[in-house]
Amino acid sequence: MATAFLSFENTPSDLRLDRSFRYMGNSMTIHADSQDTNGRFALVEAKGTPGGEPPLHVHTNEDELFYVLEGKLKVYRGEEELILQAGESGFLPRNIPHTFKVMSAHARVLVYITPGGFEGYFRELSELALGPASPKPTLAQISSVAKRYGITFIL
Repeated sequence: MATAFLSFENTPSDLRLDRSFRYMGNSMTIHADSQDTNGRFALVEAKGTPGGEPPLHVHTNEDELFYVLEGKLKVYRGEEELILQAGESGFLPRNIPHTFKVMSAHARVLVYITPGGFEGYFRELSELALGPASPKPTLAQISSVAKRYGITFIL
């Protein structure tokens, strides 16, 4: 099976539309999903501003690696706080509570997820980036989808 990975720059917009979403006020592009990689990993680009971050949560199925392309993040990993700026990365292992805060006007981050599959969570709760706006999902909807993906929110 040929894999068509999308480049980060100069990609014709019509090639990215089916992989670009809005999620909780942020935009996301799935550059490689589990179908592209035989389930091994997913690579997601996220663009966000302060206020659109997730609550503290735990993944039981996958590890994540954040690589900051632009901006600054404060990442909470268990009892640790990491400050990540452009060109820096942080590993977020499964079963360790984590979240992050955008500490700049905006941030652009690559998120490597292994194994793949968790990108489906964002697809289920998102709307196409250029589609008509729809209401944000309710807490009950988010919790239901999160449970199917092995995510527990710590409120």
